[in-house]
Amino acid sequence: MSEKVYIGRIGVASRRGGAGSGGDARGGAGVSMREGELNMISKGITTTLMAVGLAAGVSVTGVASASVSDINGFVDAPRLFNDFAGSNLTYNSNYSAGGSSVTLRENNYGSGNFANRHASWFSDGGGNKVDFDYGDGFDMSMTMRVNAADSVGNVEAGFQADLFGFGLFGVLTGTGEVAAFGSTMPFHSFGAGVYNVGDEISLRMVHRPGAGEFSGMNSTIEYFYNNLTTGSGWVSSGEIAFTSTEGGIPSAFDQFYGVGAQINQPDALNGNVSIDYYDILVPAPGAGALLGMGGLLALRRRR
Repeated sequence: MSEKVYIGRIGVASRRGGAGSGGDARGGAGVSMREGELNMISKGITTTLMAVGLAAGVSVTGVASASVSDINGFVDAPRLFNDFAGSNLTYNSNYSAGGSSVTLRENNYGSGNFANRHASWFSDGGGNKVDFDYGDGFDMSMTMRVNAADSVGNVEAGFQADLFGFGLFGVLTGTGEVAAFGSTMPFHSFGAGVYNVGDEISLRMVHRPGAGEFSGMNSTIEYFYNNLTTGSGWVSSGEIAFTSTEGGIPSAFDQFYGVGAQINQPDALNGNVSIDYYDILVPAPGAGALLGMGGLLALRRRR
């Protein structure tokens, strides 16, 4: 078991593009950049262009070299977006093979622009984010609760994705919607009004690889949610085909997944967000991937 805690304030501003709608957003507005820096990452090649110069082929800590079967921890990335740099943030991740957890508390935002975003990416426990490729079948699940979203425009919380911009499968507190969008994630909405702040909700994502990249027999992803507070039971999107050029997660690039949230337009004085994620599970391929619903329920630990 490993545990990491982040408490404090950072004064570095961030710049980002607009949100993508899923599928294949490369080259579009969904690409995220930090001030003065552009990171381009593909398998075996890392190039960092900075305002002070150019460096090529330099080893960078935290660049993915691990595979899905190596998942054994998190790489925490608080303040991916940091428009409210003076906020009071407490961020905690705790990895356990039997069910991991992440805790987010943020308030006293002060002056800022649009949003703060925080995430924990699945890693090998050694600081290397796990790279998900085309052939990596997986079955991710977790339970979460947005305890508070006071005086904010919207909180987008749930599973996070990072490739060609950020993606989400989770809840949007402003409308009560459960949806998936952005990055390479196929778009789906379960509709508005199915989640209320304070509800306990389980989320599940099942990725089934296709016949091969560019084969025309595309990979699919299936989204599930179960609002435990309202007693919705498990609701499925059905299998949704990828529409990316490769017909699935592109193996030539580094695709990261994790959990986290984006907090939009918090009030300077009264903005207050509290989120708990727990029972986070990613069964290893060949052992637990593509579990049936019965297997998922057997694995799930109640808080």
